[in-house]
Amino acid sequence: MNVESISMLLLGVSALVVLLVHAFLVLCESSMIKIRYGQAQGNALEALRLRPDVSSLLENGYLVGRVSRIGKTLCAMCFGLLLLPLIDGLSAGTGWVASGSLFLPPLLFICAFFVYFVISEIVPRGASMRDPVLGLRRSYRVFLLFRLFVMPTMLLLRGLKRLHFKRIGVDGEDELDPLDVDVQIRAMGEDSTELSPVVRKIFDRTLQMQNLVVHDVLLPRNQVVIYDLNESLEANLRTMKEAGHTRFPLCRGDLDACIGIIHIKDIFRQRGEANQVNPQDLKRSISQFPQETSLEEALQRMLRAKFHMALVSDEFGRVIGLITLESILESLVGDIQDEFDSDEEQVIPMQEPDTFKVSGLTPLHDIEEALGLEVSNEDVSTIGGLVTAELGYIPEIGETLCVSGMRIEVIEVDERRVISVHLEKEGVALSDNPEPD
Repeated sequence: MNVESISMLLLGVSALVVLLVHAFLVLCESSMIKIRYGQAQGNALEALRLRPDVSSLLENGYLVGRVSRIGKTLCAMCFGLLLLPLIDGLSAGTGWVASGSLFLPPLLFICAFFVYFVISEIVPRGASMRDPVLGLRRSYRVFLLFRLFVMPTMLLLRGLKRLHFKRIGVDGEDELDPLDVDVQIRAMGEDSTELSPVVRKIFDRTLQMQNLVVHDVLLPRNQVVIYDLNESLEANLRTMKEAGHTRFPLCRGDLDACIGIIHIKDIFRQRGEANQVNPQDLKRSISQFPQETSLEEALQRMLRAKFHMALVSDEFGRVIGLITLESILESLVGDIQDEFDSDEEQVIPMQEPDTFKVSGLTPLHDIEEALGLEVSNEDVSTIGGLVTAELGYIPEIGETLCVSGMRIEVIEVDERRVISVHLEKEGVALSDNPEPD
């Protein structure tokens, strides 16, 4: 075998290696997308997630996307550079060029293109669609090895990109993750002309739900109305009538001694004298979640068990509040009101700019949106809870405090909670008349 034949063989082997590297990169990327879309389940996937390298890839889709883009570009360029001497050598070896025929080089190029596309794109994408878990298992090692190889190139390109973005006034941090499930689903929603604004809003809320925990939607402990077994039936019925709810935690004194849930209709369905009703005979089971339980998990468990209400506990096991099925659904579709709910607005603008009369039950995220601020306290979910948490006690009317860029004046309160406040950005003088415009 002469030197020219050896050179041609090495070129052919190198081109095949480039094809395979490209194919493994596509297989890894496509399998990652399928898995992150939730199109793969089962024990095989859970076993694969236990591998630290795979778990790291699944959590860092942006890195996978960048490596794949750079890798596929490099492979295409390398294959083209290897293809030119291969075509030239094959043409010269057959003598077609010498005989005046110019059809062979274009024909070889077209054949090489189809071979490249089939081997490096169609075959690996088909494999990932058939079994993404197996595809990721077979390709992730090649991907990790290739990532080490291209890391210097990635760092150089990242520096050049930042320099260019800075020069043209673009924030490079806003670049989207090509493997991000949220981004891709939102893009599909935006591209669809059949989705109404309401559906798109619910779509976005559903995607945001994976970042929420039960603590984000709980009703704080001091706002929970209970059926107290230490009180008489008549006293409890008066409390239940004032609250206007249908389900109440059944407790001995407070939520820490909750033994279940009682439904008001079960009381009135009982025959005989009212004083003969034993509420413990009417109790229903109640579940309890740690405060860091994901909202998605809580929703699934409550639907499966047909619970409408559940307690929420802190890391020490102390009950800090409760969540309801309605509060979880409101995180998806917005506020749900029936004929018994008050139509009173929670955030009422005042005459002065950036000043509001606010209900104590107003969620903090609504306050942040209205004032363009970010509340630093993550332990509470309502403005009334924020006031109580910052002061450490139930305040009196007229008390003020400054927190997270806001100045808050308590204007209505009872023995259990803050009912309403006057709120404004710091630096704006409080109005003498806190009535709405």
